[in-house]
Amino acid sequence: MKIWLADLTYTQQSIASDVVPAGIGMIAEYTEKKVPNIDKIKLFKFPEVLSKNLNLNTPDLIGFSNYVWNSSLTDIYLKRIKEQNPNVITVVGGPNFPTDKDEQKDYLEKRPFIDFYIIKEGEHAFVSLVECLINNGSQNQLMELPNLVFNKNNFFHSSKKIERIMDLSQIPSPYLSNRLDEFLDGKLLPITQTNRGCPFTCTFCTEGQGYWTKVKRKPREVVEGEISYISEKMNKLPTNKRRTDLLIADSNFGMFEEDLETCKVIAKEQNKNNYPKYINVATGKNKKERVLEAAKIVQGAMKLAGSVQSLDPDIQQNIKRKNISSKEIVDMALKSSEIGANTYSEVILGLPGDTKEKHFQTLKTLVESSFTTISMYQLMILPGTELGSKETKEKYKMRTKYRVVPRCYGSYEIFNKESNVAEIEEICTSNNTLSFDDYLECRKMNLIINVFYNDSVFEEIISLIKCLKISIWDWLKEIYENSKLDQFTKFNDLLSDFLNDSENELWSDYSELRKFTEKKENIEKFINGKLGSNLIFKYKSRSLTKDLINIGQIAEKSTLDIIKKNKIQIKEIEIFIKDLINYKKCQIEDIFSLDKQKISNFKFDIPKFIKENKEIFSLSNLDNYKFDKIKNLEFLLSDDQIDQIKSYNSLFGTKIDGISRTLSRVYIKKLFRKYDKMNLDDLHEFSENNSRRWGGGLESI
Repeated sequence: MKIWLADLTYTQQSIASDVVPAGIGMIAEYTEKKVPNIDKIKLFKFPEVLSKNLNLNTPDLIGFSNYVWNSSLTDIYLKRIKEQNPNVITVVGGPNFPTDKDEQKDYLEKRPFIDFYIIKEGEHAFVSLVECLINNGSQNQLMELPNLVFNKNNFFHSSKKIERIMDLSQIPSPYLSNRLDEFLDGKLLPITQTNRGCPFTCTFCTEGQGYWTKVKRKPREVVEGEISYISEKMNKLPTNKRRTDLLIADSNFGMFEEDLETCKVIAKEQNKNNYPKYINVATGKNKKERVLEAAKIVQGAMKLAGSVQSLDPDIQQNIKRKNISSKEIVDMALKSSEIGANTYSEVILGLPGDTKEKHFQTLKTLVESSFTTISMYQLMILPGTELGSKETKEKYKMRTKYRVVPRCYGSYEIFNKESNVAEIEEICTSNNTLSFDDYLECRKMNLIINVFYNDSVFEEIISLIKCLKISIWDWLKEIYENSKLDQFTKFNDLLSDFLNDSENELWSDYSELRKFTEKKENIEKFINGKLGSNLIFKYKSRSLTKDLINIGQIAEKSTLDIIKKNKIQIKEIEIFIKDLINYKKCQIEDIFSLDKQKISNFKFDIPKFIKENKEIFSLSNLDNYKFDKIKNLEFLLSDDQIDQIKSYNSLFGTKIDGISRTLSRVYIKKLFRKYDKMNLDDLHEFSENNSRRWGGGLESI
């Protein structure tokens, strides 16, 4: 039997799901181990490569993964394959599938080109199906197989036998067998997994079901072998073409003692091959001391996740997160600064019971807990989750709309016939406690936090505000209110464009949006960036490029305003704030254009202030940071930073959407220019160079 497996991604704007297809690699390894007399299984990631191979011949059986980012792409390939050769057996697996039996039947009736759907874990179920098909098994025999759903000849069956592999050592590593070498090309993100399962039962997550509550671990020697293997492969690529990041697919990494051993292996590779520099992972929701220790071992390369979704107790009960300690999550952020770790928390807008006030209160708590990044999401209604059920939608009067998933669209030739396709997701925009208008106001605040708080973009200003014992949340609220002032029309344009795009991307009718995306001229609008961007990251990217001066101006005004409101008077504080903001401008401006050097002049010794970062900032010590004369400070990108930026520019491009992808992948602070040295300068040159400053001048000097 000739078998092909595909985990497709869109490619025409950029590589949308840029992850090595290790999942189908494991299925291939396990199948070849268990089933004799089959050809070597082919793997496919890119649609163009699959189309080219289909033009030459078709397999006996083809399997596809099914996620929110490739479901429609999978469908269109399956449809074309069945039209070309009805005898090809088609199998689909993945979480983007309903749990309700009636909804499963409806799903398959709408997709007659799917012969079999495998739910939950795939390896054992796929092998059982292949063995049955090779032996010409009857329908009754198919009905005895685990994890299998099908709808054949008007007969619907959904297996009652749902099984997992209890011993993960039974699955050979697709890395160590060299099967995935073709995908370790520097374009795709290497991924590994040390365990499967999640002990938590969150209603919005596909792993929030009892099936996944027992956590099963991969053998330690396999984990170590894969990390070392990936590291060696990346190290052999040219420096400007290699990936410097690693994705660990565990649901709660760092929560278990074994994870510390994994971190030691990673640290060894960091010292040997300088890889990985960034670790993308969902860290444990409890056991935060252990998670902190894990981050310390890998030298701060790991993002620490404190994913609360909401800190409101009623909402937490509604989404079944009562067994997760919010206090531990908040405490972790406060302690993580000691090791310089990048921490982030996740918040979902529109959960059952949510309101504008509750959403703002959660954001306030997280901001004041010193997370370096707060990731703010809208509530996606995912098939296969409790929140995705009709019963839950009706209970909370959830009103939903549809939009195209960012970067997930394209035009592909399959058997010499062009197909225009895009992924569509359903999101909640209001419920019985949250109006649509409040939803938009929450989105506005989400963008403000992303621009002014996340990723340490204004860490110098934030340090000053903390020193003055002023609430960071109050400062962000000041920006929120000041954005309405006439003097900040350009910044308000940024917010207005964001909110307009947020409304315009939403469709009430799924079928109408589907028709819209089937037209090539519309797909081209998505590809060229006119439609379909990840709006939070798009406007964050815009704020760091074309709107950099505008955000600096409102940050300066809001900082002065909040200081005055707190009745704090400090001589020359206005100039000091201008220097703080100018310092950040010199670090950020034009880094994606690879402008290596920035020089600007300063009245205050900002590097000294940053280094000391005093807890008490009083009227008496501002002069401690004052230069005797105006000085020029020089800021430089290191060769290593240039190589990293070149690599991401090559992967994603230098337009707004490309920069958005980079921002979603890296701790951007590590790409900021570093202060290099300072030179004495005179007031005349200082005045001539004033135009470089964000505020347009320091007239008060």
